[in-house]
Amino acid sequence: QPWWVALLVIIVFSLFVQMAEGTSYGIVPFMNPKQLACTSALVGAGGNLGAAIALLCFYKPLGTIETLLPFKVHAGYVLFSSLLSVCYFWP
Repeated sequence: QPWWVALLVIIVFSLFVQMAEGTSYGIVPFMNPKQLACTSALVGAGGNLGAAIALLCFYKPLGTIETLLPFKVHAGYVLFSSLLSVCYFWP
């Protein structure tokens, strides 16, 4: 495979990641308008906390069993939590 194929895949993947992050931050003003600053802080800090939790839960305990196993477990968690997103409701 030529190097530009990998570059193209990374660019497309990055584009989709940025769009997903935009949807997360785009709904913040509508969640709780009276507590906008608090909600924004929780959403912003949630990314950092999520990264630390993912490191501790998915990557450290599994060790070097299989190279892709931690990524597969993490992908399963992301899929499961995204399927639960239809259950969220903010009155």
